[in-house]
Amino acid sequence: MARIFMAAMLLVVFSLAGVVAQEAPEFGPPRGEDEVRDPEPTPQDLEVQKVVDKGLEHLARIQNNDGSWSNDVGNKLGNSYQRNIDGMGKPHLGVTAICCMAFMAAGHTPDRGEYHRNVSKGLAFVLSNIDRDTGWISNYGTRMYSHAFCSMFLAEVYGQTRDPVVLSNLRNVVRFIVESQNRQGSWRYVPNQADSDMSICVCQLQALRAASNVGVVVPKKSIEDAKDYVRKSYNTYASPGSFKYQIDWDDRSTFALTAAGVVALQSLGEYDTHTYIGPSGQTLKLDLNKSISYLISTRPDRVASWMVPGTRVCDYGFWYGHYYAAQAMYQYQFVSKRTWEEWNKKNREHFMRLQHPNGAWTDEIGGFEPEKNAFATAMACLILSIPRGYLPIFQN
Repeated sequence: MARIFMAAMLLVVFSLAGVVAQEAPEFGPPRGEDEVRDPEPTPQDLEVQKVVDKGLEHLARIQNNDGSWSNDVGNKLGNSYQRNIDGMGKPHLGVTAICCMAFMAAGHTPDRGEYHRNVSKGLAFVLSNIDRDTGWISNYGTRMYSHAFCSMFLAEVYGQTRDPVVLSNLRNVVRFIVESQNRQGSWRYVPNQADSDMSICVCQLQALRAASNVGVVVPKKSIEDAKDYVRKSYNTYASPGSFKYQIDWDDRSTFALTAAGVVALQSLGEYDTHTYIGPSGQTLKLDLNKSISYLISTRPDRVASWMVPGTRVCDYGFWYGHYYAAQAMYQYQFVSKRTWEEWNKKNREHFMRLQHPNGAWTDEIGGFEPEKNAFATAMACLILSIPRGYLPIFQN
């Protein structure tokens, strides 16, 4: 089922403004000829496809007439979700982009597939909320998370359709990401904040990579500054292999943050353990094998006995963390195929148990209500669809 796009066919461009763009090294390790053949789907693959299809049916059923999906607009605050007063049950830009990418990850684009109208309407909603002057994408108080997911969605759409209108908007929203990067080399919840955090950083980097994959020029300095920030977030001593939330104010490490850190480096072309020169000229080692071990040991659903549809354990952070962990493990298969296969097997078994009869998965953004939840459903569909390889951003 996996559809592998050859990395050599993707032009990855990182250049300084005003300097002639040069082709950068392709992302990911080299491929052998035997890797480009699509394997026959297994009975387990077909079973997962049915589960995803049921989730997509739910998403199509609850899409708004304007193309959006409604969930509570807000942000994670500690271990809870803080809702905006005027964002309860409102059209959510970030959730809309994620829902559309869930359809695309299953092979549906704005101009083909059973759900092409759903993706097309979602695209129109996102485009209608872009500030034409600044490139900022926001409504009802959505922040940089939503901007990044919308930007990545536009990049994936342009890669599939080559629509010049989408390209023009994509360049605009990417410019906004670059101009919002702060002195730490990263990003925060709102544009141009002085401090940064890992979870926001990975969203922006994936958006930049997706745009770069389809030929949009991204300044080299933005990439190098972000890479420095991610490296500084790596824990060498306390919880070795994990990544910190912030490099200055909040050094807690979690499953979700570490998954984000690994994917951030993968988005920057670092797929394995490597050394680099630190700010003082010293040689430093960043061991991603330890990061993978940390993810395995801290997986939130290590014990499956509590997994029933609607459990409050599967909150926003659960789905967000697994979204990045699945990508990290998928890329890690070139180091250890068995590690990825075991991880993916657990994802399939656990997520299938967590699905509601109506096809939904739930979390607090949708009020744990199966008839309204879009974010968790889209995330579960995306995670289960990563091995299919339809979205280039999830490929090696």
